[in-house]
Amino acid sequence: MQDGLCGVRSGVRKMRVRLIYSKRGGACFVPHIALAQVFSRSATRAGLTLTMTQGFSPRAKITFGPELPAGVVALAEPVDMFMTDAPENITERMNSSLPEGFTVSRVMFPPDDAPNLGKSCKAAEYFIRTAQNIHEHAQTFYGDYVVKSEYAGEWMRLILSDPAQNPIGGLVKYLVRENIIAGWHEVNIVRAAIGSYDSEKDIVYLNE
Repeated sequence: MQDGLCGVRSGVRKMRVRLIYSKRGGACFVPHIALAQVFSRSATRAGLTLTMTQGFSPRAKITFGPELPAGVVALAEPVDMFMTDAPENITERMNSSLPEGFTVSRVMFPPDDAPNLGKSCKAAEYFIRTAQNIHEHAQTFYGDYVVKSEYAGEWMRLILSDPAQNPIGGLVKYLVRENIIAGWHEVNIVRAAIGSYDSEKDIVYLNE
C-alpha cells in the first residue's frame, strides 16, 4: 500500500514537517549539497526522529527548495523533514542544535495532498547589489521570467518565476561574461523569499 505524507508504513508514522529557516554570515557559504547532512545531524542532536529512505543506503528523508549558490544569503528557505513524531518545541530544539548562522523562524505542517517543494516554489524574490545598474541586463538574461525588477537605493529587487530553472547564479555568470562585473566578489545577493507571487500584495510567500 502506498504511504502518504502523513501515513503508516510498516507500522511507522510519517509526518511531513516544513521548516522555514535563514542562513546568514558564514552559513551562507555552506553548499546546497551539504544541507541535508547539516539538518539531519542537527535533528538528531535535537532528539527528533527522522524517517529514512528505503534501499541499501538509507538516509534521512529531507527535501529542500531550489538550490542557491554558496555565498548567497537566504532569509526564508523551506525544508521538508519527514519525522515519526513532531513535538511542539521543534523550533527551539532545532535552533539549539543547528550550526551558527542557521535559524528556524517558523514550522508548518502541510496537509497530505499539499504539493512538494518543487511544485510550491514558483517564484523567488532577490535583492542584488553591485556597483553597476544591472536592471536591463537581468531583463535581457531572464526575459519573460522576470516578474518584477526595480531599484530601491543601491539594491535591485528582482522577482523571478520558476527559480529552479532560472538560478540566480546564471545571472552572475552572464554579468562576468559580459564584463559588467569581474566576479562574485563584486556582487551581494540575498534571497528574501520563495514560493508564490501575489501581485496585489506584491509579496512572495509560501503556503502550507
